[in-house]
Amino acid sequence: MNAHRSFVTAAVLVTAAAALAAQAPPTPAPTEYGRAAKLDVQAFDGPDKRIHLEYPKKDWELVPGGIATIASLVQKKGEAAVVIEASRLNQPLSPDDITDLFGQLEGETVRDRQPSAVNIQPRVYGAGGRRFVLLTYERNGVAGPERVRQYSIPVGSELYRLICSAAPPQFARYETVFAHIAASFTSSGATH
Repeated sequence: MNAHRSFVTAAVLVTAAAALAAQAPPTPAPTEYGRAAKLDVQAFDGPDKRIHLEYPKKDWELVPGGIATIASLVQKKGEAAVVIEASRLNQPLSPDDITDLFGQLEGETVRDRQPSAVNIQPRVYGAGGRRFVLLTYERNGVAGPERVRQYSIPVGSELYRLICSAAPPQFARYETVFAHIAASFTSSGATH
């Protein structure tokens, strides 16, 4: 009887663990991801209409990119910026592949690419019908200390990174802009 009870208990625990693992990731706070109803925006369609997003009409400029950087959006006073990068993945990722491990790998990529980055916090979220990794961290930027919010959004075999930054005292002022840009981002999934 005890062996049967132990087996049933183990089976229930395994089933519960599997159910927890299969749960959808949490939804980010509106200041982290979501459209801002009162923001007056304009559309940006990237090269070959591969990506689409919205950014503020007032006080923001579009700066063309290069190979890995599709474009940058810069606040006219230089208080904030969003860099849009794309890279090719070795294999397409499904939503189930966007896990804490993927988030940790994105954190390692930040450490490798930006040695001054500290307090890197990757979190997996689900919103807008997709999973993505949101990383927050601090770094030394061109004009001094910066706070960064990076959205790592895999689409098939492409990985898009929306790297949003501002000086720490101005960061809260631009949070809703960053959240809107990320929530408005779509990709056709076409390769470059």
